[in-house]
Amino acid sequence: MKSIAVFGVTLLLVVLFATGAGADGTPEARGVSRSGVRLSLFTDSEMDFQILRSLGADAAGGGTAGEILLAAGQIEDGNPASWSAAFLSLAQRLEKDGTARLERGHTVSARESFLRASSYYRAAEYYGDPLSEDTRSWGMKCRETFLKAMEHFPWKTEAVFIPTGKGEDFYPGYFITQGKGGERRKTLIAQSGFDGTAEEMFLSVGRAALDRGYNVLLFEGPGQAGKRRFHPDSTFVSDLGPTVRTVTDFLLKRPEVNPKQVALYGASFGGYFALSGALGEPRLGALILNSPLTDIHEYFLASLGEQTVDMLKKNNLTVEDLKTLSEKDMPPKYRLSLLNLCVRFGRPSVAETFDAFSFFRIPDDRLRNLAMPALGMVGAGEGPTPLKQAEYFAATAQNATLHVFERESGANAHCQLDNPALSWAVALDWLDELFR
Repeated sequence: MKSIAVFGVTLLLVVLFATGAGADGTPEARGVSRSGVRLSLFTDSEMDFQILRSLGADAAGGGTAGEILLAAGQIEDGNPASWSAAFLSLAQRLEKDGTARLERGHTVSARESFLRASSYYRAAEYYGDPLSEDTRSWGMKCRETFLKAMEHFPWKTEAVFIPTGKGEDFYPGYFITQGKGGERRKTLIAQSGFDGTAEEMFLSVGRAALDRGYNVLLFEGPGQAGKRRFHPDSTFVSDLGPTVRTVTDFLLKRPEVNPKQVALYGASFGGYFALSGALGEPRLGALILNSPLTDIHEYFLASLGEQTVDMLKKNNLTVEDLKTLSEKDMPPKYRLSLLNLCVRFGRPSVAETFDAFSFFRIPDDRLRNLAMPALGMVGAGEGPTPLKQAEYFAATAQNATLHVFERESGANAHCQLDNPALSWAVALDWLDELFR
């Protein structure tokens, strides 16, 4: 019976998600680790990592430790609804604060509050039901408060809607320049991955690039969170070549851009997206992958474990099942995780979603033909599978460099979320030297 099978799946998922980094910071037993360090605020390892993710945004103005820890104290361990409620309340309070400060003429204080509000709306969105209108509305508030903040920075920010060439379809994003006319500058294109957003990419690398004199284009491709806010049926594609060509076409028409100094940066699952896109775009001058992912099937198998994947495929819950399962059948955090996988990959069942992972692989011959200068970044604490794929990328691409963040660097989390300043220095110093 399906109820018995669901119980078996739930038991496996409990074991899976209860396994985290050890007290000594060593990676999880599986092949992929979200972080080599634990805060131990929750027994739920994913929630623990997500708090670390929010704290990391502090370095670029996307949060404060006091506010984030206050929200954490209001969250029931492992309960997605309580997470979203806590961060939604915090976001609304900061948005109200920003509005009040702006009315009194305090533009710097206002922009800081709006930027933190945007980051907290994103955090609320993360644990929302991917099919819920509430979740979409939190994403739109993330966007709205981000734009309110950017109005009061010295840079010039433009919300852009890059036409895909398919009717009224578009890729949403932000083009941010130094606000000085008559000068063509080096430009960084940046995109996130499975669950990140363009607003988060401003905090992850965009602000640091602007501080170093770059223009920045942040965009959301097919299936990504910011794209789905406008087009809820959008799903991931295995080859981002057409998307990156379209985005590059748009960028090179801008008078602020030096066409010989354009780089593409991909974070997390965006490491795969950016790599697949760069393979078909020779106009790019450089590529930065944090981290270089070449085989998504291998990556997810290492993340979940073969036994869990086999059980999930055998049980083959459908999207309709996942919409209706009760808490008794499966805890919400597992149900929402599986539902999110299915809708983002555009498949009607868990089994078909896992089968779809096999299409997300960079062919060996195409990788060998990648000639542009490329930097791969990965943490030693992220587990053997990301390290293996990063090393393969560096050994196969024609002009690739690999930077491994050792444990002693203090950058032990996925995408260096626990040490963004060091991450910026490695990526952007490399790019500065290349573009001299």
